[in-house]
Amino acid sequence: MIISDKNERSIELVSYSEKKNDEALKEKYLGWLNNPDITKSLASPALLSTDKGPEFIEESFDRFMQEDCIGFFIRYVPDNIFIGTAKLDNISNYTLSAWDGIMIGDKDYQGKGLASEVYRILLAYAFSELNLERIATGCNSENIAMIKTFERIGYVAEGRFRNADFIDNKFSDHLYFGILKEEFFKKNSVNFLINRE
Repeated sequence: MIISDKNERSIELVSYSEKKNDEALKEKYLGWLNNPDITKSLASPALLSTDKGPEFIEESFDRFMQEDCIGFFIRYVPDNIFIGTAKLDNISNYTLSAWDGIMIGDKDYQGKGLASEVYRILLAYAFSELNLERIATGCNSENIAMIKTFERIGYVAEGRFRNADFIDNKFSDHLYFGILKEEFFKKNSVNFLINRE
């Protein structure tokens, strides 16, 4: 499955299931996950190690192909290159909710405003195709670029866990945000396209 916005064709989200046999992409993915410059801002203890092996990637593929979780690779179409990952996790058909997240793993494509477009496509899929009502997310309080991305998309700040993250040998806060379906579509126009190859 490949999802995109017909009006903004620079980004495609390609499901993990489409790339499960792509060994070159798995090697690139492993490189991102072993690079502390990429993973430290995610504030995830599971990603601290810099010697993760192929089994970590296989576990990641298994996880992001489960019923309550879907992972995507981010393809930057103009250069035909994969630059990161996006996910919907803890998808609940009862509360119609999920958690989201993205990682721009290729440093050459960071700081170019691509995260907003990734989020628009990911959330359009969540709200239109999966018919979810609410998406939650979070980031470190010092990740100003991500906070601005959330605000641009229409997320609402919902909480702060003080000194919950330990990055670069210091504690900092972790912020939580949420967005409802109506809030997303009020602020974003996405001509959603889904291609099931």
